[in-house]
Amino acid sequence: MLKYVLYAVLLLIVAGVVAGGVHLWRVAKRNKAEMSRYAESPREPLPDLGKVLVVYYSLSGNTRDIAARIQKQAAADVHEIKLQTPLSPGLGLYYTVWKQLRGKTLPPVAEPLPDFSGYDLVIVGAPVWMYTVATPMQSFLQQADFSGRPVAVFTTQGSNPGTFFADFKNAARNADIVSTIEFNNLPEKYDAAVDNKVAVWLRSLPPRRR
Repeated sequence: MLKYVLYAVLLLIVAGVVAGGVHLWRVAKRNKAEMSRYAESPREPLPDLGKVLVVYYSLSGNTRDIAARIQKQAAADVHEIKLQTPLSPGLGLYYTVWKQLRGKTLPPVAEPLPDFSGYDLVIVGAPVWMYTVATPMQSFLQQADFSGRPVAVFTTQGSNPGTFFADFKNAARNADIVSTIEFNNLPEKYDAAVDNKVAVWLRSLPPRRR
């Protein structure tokens, strides 16, 4: 009897590994197809976005990387969201985030909110955690009031944003969300294409309001 149980467990493990491999292959294939569309830089000039602020939270560095690319291309100011007690990456993060989401006990941010009043556009970015907005960004949004200002939103994730954008829209008080975009976490060989994707996105944003 024990032998059959072990066989069943082994089959489940093999099936899980195979399914995971197939998923990663499909994601890599989709990434390659998407980034091939950004082989060249856009020729049209950047619209007059006015004064831009990029607000982001990053744990592993993927969101920070996209924020830095946006900052460089849009000549933007940057505000990084930090926590009073920083989170640690690793397997334990999943349990921590699950508890935060289930108990609605969001981690407190460490610094005062930025002053949005001097900006024509606020660009906000965060990773997708458990198919929703990362809890540090949720904590930030609980305190922030965008006062009708245009807000563009970007995500970073493995492959699936889940309900991130809908959840963000519901939480972002008085935000006029003008655009959203997803960035999958990609290897370095796609760096130039990611820059071009950022450039194309920035050129799709509405010019500042007069």
